Amino acid sequence: MVGQWSGREARALREAKRMSIREFAAHLGVHERLVSKWEAGGDRVHPRPVNQAALDTCLARSDDIERTRFAALAAPEPDSGPRPDAGRSAAPGGYSNDAELLALIDTGAARGEGLAAISEKDLIMAAAHEASEHAGRAEGTNIGPSTLDQLDADITRIANDYVHTPPMPMMVEMLRVRRRVYRLLEGHQRPSDTSHLYLLAGSLSGLLANASTDLGYLDAAGEQIRASWAYAEISGHNGLRAWARGMHALIEYWSERPHRALQLAQNGLQYADSATAAVRLHNIEARIWSKIGSTADTERAIHAAADASSAAAADSLHDEVGGVFGFSDAKASYYAGATYIHLGLAEPALAATERTIELYRTGPARQRSYGAESLARVDSAAAHLINGSLDGAEAALLPVLALDEDKRIAQLEERLTGVRRRICAPAFRGVAEARALDERIEEFCGSTATRSLPPGSG
Repeated sequence: MVGQWSGREARALREAKRMSIREFAAHLGVHERLVSKWEAGGDRVHPRPVNQAALDTCLARSDDIERTRFAALAAPEPDSGPRPDAGRSAAPGGYSNDAELLALIDTGAARGEGLAAISEKDLIMAAAHEASEHAGRAEGTNIGPSTLDQLDADITRIANDYVHTPPMPMMVEMLRVRRRVYRLLEGHQRPSDTSHLYLLAGSLSGLLANASTDLGYLDAAGEQIRASWAYAEISGHNGLRAWARGMHALIEYWSERPHRALQLAQNGLQYADSATAAVRLHNIEARIWSKIGSTADTERAIHAAADASSAAAADSLHDEVGGVFGFSDAKASYYAGATYIHLGLAEPALAATERTIELYRTGPARQRSYGAESLARVDSAAAHLINGSLDGAEAALLPVLALDEDKRIAQLEERLTGVRRRICAPAFRGVAEARALDERIEEFCGSTATRSLPPGSG
């Protein structure tokens, strides 16, 4: 233990722990200027009792290797032989080593007479030593050669597994990986790796926004997607910017704020560097316009999506990661069906929903989105009801009503509520089959994924 700490022992402890002044100050809970002042004062400065106690605790909690280094660094230097920084005059300039000289510069004392008392060689060498030490720390990193590759693989796996897996277990996995990314960001890495970590954090926040939406927590989804946007801005990744704007637009759309949703979707187009990103945003815009009731604007957005699909450009998020971030032909067809239902156009809605169901049925099982396919079936049922076909609506809904509870996402309840309104229309009043179907839908909506969560899960 140290009887009384001086600036010299404090510096020895910091160097023994391989910490910068900023890191050491944060570790002790003091301002970094105070640490600089201690070190500049050397043996002449003694920290206050509360800081003496903090230094005692810091040393006590150090490992054996750090204590050994501290003992060597804190030992009084032998009288024989000059120190590396010996020969500097402590009297005129008030410094006897690099730390003391740099502390004078930090405090602004190296001006006028103070500047005249500073040796030109001392100043140049102190600056050189500081650069060398800082560069050495900058080369250090908490990111191993395989860390980012593994995290990239995690993102791709989660984004693709989510489309055919219930939201809750996937949400746990998303949170686990994002917490790892956050811990890495608290450490030190190269700037390019830091940017990559922020991209990963943004992608995971976007996935969590999507899962929160599926479970019916739109306010939480809004927080997640705003975080995703912030990380996209930090990393400067246009693919994530475009995707986050589209997801935020959908959250506002489901929150009954269509005009705000339009602004977000249209804003996202400036970041759409790939065909997939542009097609997705135009489809989202068309869907919002159809809810507002503007047929002309809906058709304009649909034509814009068709034009954008012919481009060859791709981006790493939409096209390489894919899954939730992608926008396949099946997803585009599903969006078209929902858009036509808003406009009350049964025939094109039926064509689009049937194409969606067929594309998912015949496509790769890993890319089969149970959520989009189920919602397309609900839209198909709505189109059949517009045409007056109760049998067609019932046939379309049978696979949906058989879904496991943990896959009954919140959007299904909202869309099925619209189907129930159509069943209550005068054309089906008094029809026993219509009443039976309505009762089955009511029972289904009473046991969605959100309602099946254990008490306290919200």
